[in-house]
Amino acid sequence: MFEWVAVLKVFGVLTAALWCLSWCRAWWHSRQYLDIPVNISPEEDLSGLPPLTVLIPACNEAASIESTAMGLLEQTYPNLQLIFINDRSTDETGEIIDRLAGQNERITAIHIETLPDGWLGKVHALHVATAQASGEWLLYTDADVQFEPNALVELMQFAQSHEIDHLAGLPRMKPAGVVIEIAIAAFYTSSMFFVSAKRVANVNDPLAVGVGALNLVRASALEQTEGFEWLKMETIDDVGLGLMMKRGGGRPLVARAGKQISLHWYQNITEMAGGLEKNSPGLTKYSLIRAFGLLAILPVTLFGFVCTLFLPAIGVVTVWAAAIMFPMLFMSAFSRQSSLSRMSFFLFPVGLAMLWFIFARALILLWSRGGVQWRGTQYGIEQLRNGQRLEL
Repeated sequence: MFEWVAVLKVFGVLTAALWCLSWCRAWWHSRQYLDIPVNISPEEDLSGLPPLTVLIPACNEAASIESTAMGLLEQTYPNLQLIFINDRSTDETGEIIDRLAGQNERITAIHIETLPDGWLGKVHALHVATAQASGEWLLYTDADVQFEPNALVELMQFAQSHEIDHLAGLPRMKPAGVVIEIAIAAFYTSSMFFVSAKRVANVNDPLAVGVGALNLVRASALEQTEGFEWLKMETIDDVGLGLMMKRGGGRPLVARAGKQISLHWYQNITEMAGGLEKNSPGLTKYSLIRAFGLLAILPVTLFGFVCTLFLPAIGVVTVWAAAIMFPMLFMSAFSRQSSLSRMSFFLFPVGLAMLWFIFARALILLWSRGGVQWRGTQYGIEQLRNGQRLEL
């Protein structure tokens, strides 16, 4: 019995130490991300900026797409093409973009009525639209992203000054409520645990990043890649684009673009759970063993903290004080970087539990359905596994 108690004590201390080190790692990674500056002046000559095409795929986005379009039409960028892709919408999305295209010659409206076999809808929409893009640079974004008036100029100037071919920009999140804010803060922190901006920028490192809200790519560099057909069954398509650009020799950079773009990522936890049904199972590479392993991380961590209760009283106080102190040390920095509240980061365990249940739900649906059902199409597990490009 004594030996088992000793083992439990050691496991508890190791769990607490790993918890504290993870927060240090997240903070260290977060410091590597540059902020895209606001540096345009009213007198600045913008005529030398290269032609830019913004591509916006939309499926049932009638509630937000006109606002996004107005934000893009108000941009100070001088040579701009906007392509809106109505991907089999059943609401008024198609009518809205047709009306907008009729009112402004910079807008091109594309309507996709059927989805070819073996394609995910968004990837296919981007594939079709890219063939009609005329810009030297292409910006892939979502239909619910809000752009500040000088955003496109600032993004392009930043990309050119850093001599890159792919810019992935992290938007400013505007949570619709406290609960969803806690979940988003947990998602942000978890991302910082694993994603180093320095590794992303290293062309010899396989780590790649893409952001659905902002993937800005040089068209000539995109032409050197395998193209969207290579990504046609990649459910984590935004990161897949980053990987594709890096494989093609493009120079990548991930930065914070909170001063340029913002969005309400999800309105509530229910919507977040539905939205992550498609891409979160991809983290398991569609392997049951890997799925159980990833799901086990949270309960094992909780068990480790329970094990600390076998320590002497002074040890329990020390371990738990450290476990509470480390989030408090870094939550102010994370709050400034993300515009989320400090308390949402302090409640990281609550947010992590919500993400765990969302992930578990997505995996249960995946295996009970034999695949992913997304926008009216069923994708089998074997089909998804064969089409996955990310090496996770």
